[in-house]
Amino acid sequence: MPIDAPLPPDTSPDELPAEDAAPERTSAGIQSAEIALSVLSAMAHAGGAHAVSELGRQLGMPRAKVHRYLVSLERMGFVEQDPASARYRLGTQALQVGLSALSDVDFVREGSNLLPKLAERLNESVFLSIWTARGPVIVRWEDSGRPVAVNVRVGSVMPLLNSATGQACAAWVPEIQIVSLIDRELRGPGAGKAGLTDWLNCRARWQAVRQEGVARIGGTLVHGIDSVAVPVLDSQGKLAGAITALGLSSVFDSSLEGPAARLLREAGRTLSLRLGYHGQALTAGAAAPKRGRRPRTAPESA
Repeated sequence: MPIDAPLPPDTSPDELPAEDAAPERTSAGIQSAEIALSVLSAMAHAGGAHAVSELGRQLGMPRAKVHRYLVSLERMGFVEQDPASARYRLGTQALQVGLSALSDVDFVREGSNLLPKLAERLNESVFLSIWTARGPVIVRWEDSGRPVAVNVRVGSVMPLLNSATGQACAAWVPEIQIVSLIDRELRGPGAGKAGLTDWLNCRARWQAVRQEGVARIGGTLVHGIDSVAVPVLDSQGKLAGAITALGLSSVFDSSLEGPAARLLREAGRTLSLRLGYHGQALTAGAAAPKRGRRPRTAPESA
C-alpha cells in the first residue's frame, strides 16, 4: 500500500484478527504493551516524523497493525499526527516520560537546582542541556525578569556548530563520537553562519572553547539573540551536558570577562564538582579529551 494511501478505518474489537482482539498475555507480561513500546522505541531511535508504512517495514509489522497501535498511542498523547503529511512523531506524553526519567540523573537534578539563582543573578534566561547521541538536548529552562522569544524549548536538540551549547559540548566530546553529526552540519547553512566551514575551523574553535572555558554565539542561531555556554563534566571526566545563558544582543554581555561568562564558569565548576569531577580546571589550558588521529570518516580536508 502506498505511503499516501488512505489510512484504514478503525476496527471494532469483534472485527480484529485473533492476535489483535485482546491483549496477548505471556508468562513475562502483556505482549500488546511490548509491541506499543517497540513502536515508540523505533520512533525515538530514528527521530523525526514517520509514515505508517515506514514504521511497518522497520518493525516487520503489517501497516494496518502499526496504525492501530499509533491510534491508541495518539489518544494517550504519546504520539502526534501531522494533519498535512499524515506522519507521526513523538508527543508530549512521551517527552514527559523521558524528562521524568532524566530527572533521576544527578546532573539534571543538581543542575535544575542551580538555574533559578543563576537566572536571578544574571537577569537573563538560562537552560540546562544533557548530552545524548543526537547532541545536547534541553531538559530544563528558567526565564528571568526579561524573557526572550526563541524557537527552542525543552526537548529541543541544539546544533553542535551554530549554538553556544553545541560548541561547549563538542569541545569536550571525542571526535569519533560526533563525526557524522559534524559532517551533516558542515553541509548545512548554519555552520557557515558561525564561521565554521571545515574540520580545521571546527578544531580551532573547540580549542578556543577549552582554553577560555566558555562558548559564545552572537545572533547566528536566532537573530538578535546572543548566548554563552559552559560544559559540565562528570566524575569520570566525561561530558554530562552544558549550562547556557541567552539574551537580547542589545543588552546581553557575551564577552569573555562579562557577568554571563563569569557566572557560568562558576556554575559549571560547581556542578562538575558536585558530580564528582576532580580533574583539571575547565579553563586556561585544561586537558582536552583524547582525539588521536583524524576519524576515518572525517573529510579529507580536515
